[in-house]
This record gives sequence, structure tokens and C-alpha cells, in this order.
Amino acid sequence: MAAPPPPVSPWRGEPFRIFFPLGVILAWVGIGQWILYDTGISATYSCFVHGLVQMQAFMMAFAVGFLLTALPRRTQSPPASALELWAAAALLCATTVAALAEDWVLAELAYVGVFFLLLQFALRRFLRGVAGRRPPAAFVLIPIGMFHGVAGAALIIASTRHGAGGWTTTLGRLLIEQGVFLCFAVGIGSLVLPLIGGTPPPADLGSSPREGRKALAYAAAGAALFTSFVLEAAGWSGFAPLLRAAVVAIGLGMAGAGRAPGKPGIHRRLVWLSVWLMPAGLVASALAPDYRVPALHILFIGGFSLMAFGVATHVALSHLDMPDLALGNPRPVMVFGAAFLLALAARLAADMSHTYFDHLAWAAGLWITGSAVWIAFFGPRLLRRR
Repeated sequence: MAAPPPPVSPWRGEPFRIFFPLGVILAWVGIGQWILYDTGISATYSCFVHGLVQMQAFMMAFAVGFLLTALPRRTQSPPASALELWAAAALLCATTVAALAEDWVLAELAYVGVFFLLLQFALRRFLRGVAGRRPPAAFVLIPIGMFHGVAGAALIIASTRHGAGGWTTTLGRLLIEQGVFLCFAVGIGSLVLPLIGGTPPPADLGSSPREGRKALAYAAAGAALFTSFVLEAAGWSGFAPLLRAAVVAIGLGMAGAGRAPGKPGIHRRLVWLSVWLMPAGLVASALAPDYRVPALHILFIGGFSLMAFGVATHVALSHLDMPDLALGNPRPVMVFGAAFLLALAARLAADMSHTYFDHLAWAAGLWITGSAVWIAFFGPRLLRRR
């Protein structure tokens, strides 16, 4: 009789235990500058640093935690190695530190390193034939999202060279700040939304001709998103966000976002709200060009960050032996949801007020408070060994 496989540590078997708390800390770094500046502790601020740290470090940490947990489980393949976990965490921290130092070459190289780590993690499972299953069709958007990130990083590096055109920064930021996670939201959402909503999960890619056609449709959606960023960088600032909004709404609708979740639980409602705030933010930015930056925070705060924490809540409740809370309304989850929505309201009001930086500080403080309540509740459970 063959010997049973050695036990896997909770960190390797459930990497979200590491990367969700790390993501919260990195988010505080990216958003905390508004409080430091408003209170006079810091004499400078950088919207550029703020945006890239939030997307390249905070959001990427949550994506890494989810993907390194979900891919082995979905494909019935070995978990991540300790080296892969250490490398991913180090690259995320390096991205943040280098961005704060405005060393954009190092920051972007570390950011690209995260994508290559994820790519080799996935390819080794499929090319070696150790995967027992295949991902759903919409997961073709994951490598397309990675392409957006790598291309955006290359453009940010190119923008540091003497004589580089301004379009390199514009297109690079669009690809990083929107392209990566619009692709991820639709791709990962195809698996997460049915699981959260209580409907059957999607079929494996290759299981039928229909799934092959769906993969081609999702690939076309990814190409349309990329095209929209090129168009916006070329000056089509009204049409391009509307195109993105339509692609995202259709893609998430195909994933089941058009149906309300079939199970109770406040985190499910928050995820569904975040799904529709993403296209709403894009539409608002197109229809109110003078209000574009605050309108896009409907996408960033109400869409991306609310979805990240809502999905993280579902993952934590499902994996950490809290099934009763998964069908209820835990107070910490209600607090973080309310805090995020209040932070969004404060950010939207900032540009219409005479106290712009006070509003930014209040928005940052509310967001940090909500995420602190979340991590105070889940953190001890995430970090304990079973």
C-alpha cells in the first residue's frame, strides 16, 4: 500500500491566509498618504503613487491569495510551494517600497515578476499533466489581464526615458489601474459568483464545444477591453469607458450577476453591489468628463475594493469553519461594508467641496477603519495554525 502524502501546512494549502492580511497592510500604505498630508505629517502627496500601489500591491495581493488557493483546488493539483509563497510576498512588498521611492523601473519589474510567478504556477500544472480538471472558459481572461499588466508596466518604465511621449504614462496607467482587474473581475467572477450565489459552478474548459465558444467570446471581450484603453489614450475619452462598461456588464451578466444571490448573507449582497458599481463608475466617468477622477472611484472603491473584501469574506467564512456566519450578517462584515460605502461618498463629495483634502482624509480614514475591523475579526483566524 502506498504511503499517504505528507500533510500540507495551512499556509501552502490556503495561501489566502497570508496574502489577504498582507493586502490590507499594503492598502493602508497606499491610502494613508491622504491622512498624513491632511494632518501635516507629510509635506507631499502623489496621486500616481497612490493609484499604482493600490492596484499593483493591495489588489494584487488579494488576487494572488485567491488564485494560489483556488487553482490547485479547482484543478485538483499540488499546492504552491513555500518558495513560491515567499517570492510572491517579497515581490509585492518590493513593488510597494520601490513605488514609494518612485523607483519605477524596480517597482514595475517586481510587479511583472508577480505575473510571471502566477503564470509558471498555472502552466506547470497543465503542461506536466498533473491537473485533474481544467478551469472554466472565462479564465482565459486571467492571462489577458496579465498581458494588460505587463504591457502597462513596460509603458510606465518607457515613460521614465527622456523624450517619451505622454501617451506612455496615460496608456500604462489605464492598463494597470483598470485593465488588469476588469479582466480578473469577469474571469474570476465566472467562478466566484455562482459559488457565492448558490448556483452550479461553470463547466470545465474543453468539456464541450459550447465551452470552447464561450472561451472565444471571453477572449474577444479581453481584446475589446484592450482596444478601449488604446482608444482612450488616443483621445476617445467618452466612447472608450462606455465600451468598457458594456463589455464588463455583459461578461458579468454571463457569470450570473443578473440574478440575485440565492442564499442569505450580507457579504453576498456586497459582492453583487460591487459587480454593478464597476460599470456604473465607467459610465459616470464617460458622461461627466470634468468629474472623471472622482467618478472612477465608484469603480475603484465601490467596485474593486468592495468586491475584493466581499470575495475574501466568502473565502474566509468557507475555509475557516464558520458556516453559520456565511449565511448570516456578521457585524464586522456589516461595518466594513458601511465604511467602504461612506468612504466612497466622501471621495465623491471631495471635488464639490471647499475642503478637498479633508474629504480625502475622511475617505481614507473610513476605508482604513472598515478594513481594520475586517482584519481584526478575520486576522486571528487567518493566521492561526489548524
